[in-house]
Amino acid sequence: MSPRTKEQVEEIRQRSRQQILKASLELFAHQGFHNTTISQIAKKAGVSKGLIYNYFSSKEDLVGGIIEEAMETGEEIMTTIKDQELDPWVAVDQSIDHIFILVQQNPVYWKMLTSLSFQEDILMKFEPLLRKQEFKNLEHLTDLVRRLGAKKPLMEAMYLSALLDGILLHYLHFKDKYPLEEMKEFLKAKTREIGK
Repeated sequence: MSPRTKEQVEEIRQRSRQQILKASLELFAHQGFHNTTISQIAKKAGVSKGLIYNYFSSKEDLVGGIIEEAMETGEEIMTTIKDQELDPWVAVDQSIDHIFILVQQNPVYWKMLTSLSFQEDILMKFEPLLRKQEFKNLEHLTDLVRRLGAKKPLMEAMYLSALLDGILLHYLHFKDKYPLEEMKEFLKAKTREIGK
């Protein structure tokens, strides 16, 4: 048996890290952060407790990894919103499509992430980073809405963001009973009222 290449080793590392983060998020969401132990995470992830400590120094560090992953996903969406070369209406539609696809592809992940976001005592350590990211995202969305001709761009951006959050929360709660595709098209139609 030949030794593993650097690429194979890195792939194994990334897969193990992902398993650990996934197990952590699931347990934190269902049991709460304080009721979850590293041993439980290791068992759920199918790895040794020692391996977890190779990647993460503590449970708080695991939460940091989960947040970092979610922020990277958010940055993917922001790329479209920030694109000054893209027609603003196309940017809005593509961003909405991207968000809905992400949530539809993995509703369990987004439901757990939402559940974690309500555990404020855990997220307190990350609040400065989260607030900075939220303001940055709102700034980019406000700029996009301004390009659409909004008279009150900040208010329109906040309204659009709240509508999107509400629709996705309802979908996560009602699952298949919720008319997600219709709501997506309704949301796109609502954006056409911006600037009128």
